[in-house]
Amino acid sequence: MDQHLQLLRQFVTLVRSNTDILYDPKFGFFREFLEEFGAKIPPKKKETAESPPKSEPKEREPEPMDVEEEPPIPYPTDIDNSGVIEADDNSNPLPMGDPNKEATDDDIEKANEARDKAMAAFSEGNMDDALKYFTEAIELNPGLAILHAKRANVLLKLKRPMAAIADCDKAISINADSAQGYKFRGRAYRKTSMKCNGLELSHAQGKTALRSNKFIVIDWKVPEK
Repeated sequence: MDQHLQLLRQFVTLVRSNTDILYDPKFGFFREFLEEFGAKIPPKKKETAESPPKSEPKEREPEPMDVEEEPPIPYPTDIDNSGVIEADDNSNPLPMGDPNKEATDDDIEKANEARDKAMAAFSEGNMDDALKYFTEAIELNPGLAILHAKRANVLLKLKRPMAAIADCDKAISINADSAQGYKFRGRAYRKTSMKCNGLELSHAQGKTALRSNKFIVIDWKVPEK
């Protein structure tokens, strides 16, 4: 036990000297653990400017070849959209918290209480109360990606995928490695029938995500359970 405590002390000393280590994907689980208990993670320090890469000699571009145009792929008109959730009206977005607010110890304590109430309501199937308490926690202690990701999951249960996407975007803007943010955003896209620029596929455990910048058109049809 003493040996483990010594190792823990050494790790804490390392984190204090360089908080950027918390942004290493290997320590993502530890950062999420800290956030769940209301810890404020310092922003990542700007990396020192690297020397510009050496210019490589330009390769000779190949001469253009005559390529026959392929006929366009016909878009199906008889798609069965039964079971697809229509995009919800997100004209009245939920509060996202004041980004300039510095939560006091009292705010953090109340936010943790609201989060616990939200999780209890979620486990009981009371999504309206879960939404209310997660929103209260976000307003009391803004800047925690985990709260936005969990509220997005509630919004999915309430069949509000567009609002869920907004919360996931917020979570990812706070923490670019938010596994739950990517996971629930992927679910929200799958629950809507929409055209999207880009592709996002979440890993089964939500640990990794694949994003492509190529334009594609997708119609997702996932029957509601």
